[in-house]
Amino acid sequence: MALNEIQLPDKATFYNELQIAATQMNSLMNNWRDIAEFIGTMGTADLDEMGVGIGAVRTDLINFRTAMEELTAFFDGTSTTQTNVPAVVVDKIRRMK
Repeated sequence: MALNEIQLPDKATFYNELQIAATQMNSLMNNWRDIAEFIGTMGTADLDEMGVGIGAVRTDLINFRTAMEELTAFFDGTSTTQTNVPAVVVDKIRRMK
């Protein structure tokens, strides 16, 4: 359905909103790269020292890192084969204690 003249923003506002969204997406992808890299540097001893339990939580962390790496690779134009469903991985991380 076409927008009427009252609903249409002016061109400058439209471009500004798009630029803000693109900047936010770029920033988010860079943040995800940094987080994935940080998780990748953590060894078993580090996780033990922090009290991260052995088992599902560690697997969830690995899956989270993998999901971020795959999403950022896709963003960069790299062909990837999805390992996990990112929404499922993110939900597990959101609920961990």
